This record gives sequence, C-alpha cells and structure tokens, in this order.
Amino acid sequence: MGIAWVLFGALIGVSAAGRRGFGTAAGVIGGMLLGPLSILMYFASGDRVKCPQCAEWIQKKARLCPHCRSSL
Repeated sequence: MGIAWVLFGALIGVSAAGRRGFGTAAGVIGGMLLGPLSILMYFASGDRVKCPQCAEWIQKKARLCPHCRSSL
C-alpha cells in the first residue's frame, strides 16, 4: 500500500509540475516526498498562474498584476 501512495504521489507531482512550469524530475521528487498530501496541494493550488512579465504568482482571473502593475 505504501508503494502505491508513493507512485500515485509521483504521478500527481508530475502533473502539477507540468501545469506550473517546473521540471518533471522536481515533480516526481516532490510528489514522492509529499505522498498523499500532494493530492490536496494539487487541487488547492489550481487558481494561480505566473505573471508573464515578473514571474510572480497571481490569481488566474487577474487583469492587472499586483506586483509589477502590468496589464494581462
């Protein structure tokens, strides 16, 4: 059962890393270390993206970056 959680966490980590723009290896390692917690983090963090100008995390619905004030 423990191995299944590790593998499932790794798959969630890869998916989250791809969605966030991180490398696959970082996703696998992070998912394996977090295990079942990675599932909760995946679904809880779905409403934020990086600003294309300053690369800070902002709300997906934002029209103006609160960090660099660029129009999105």
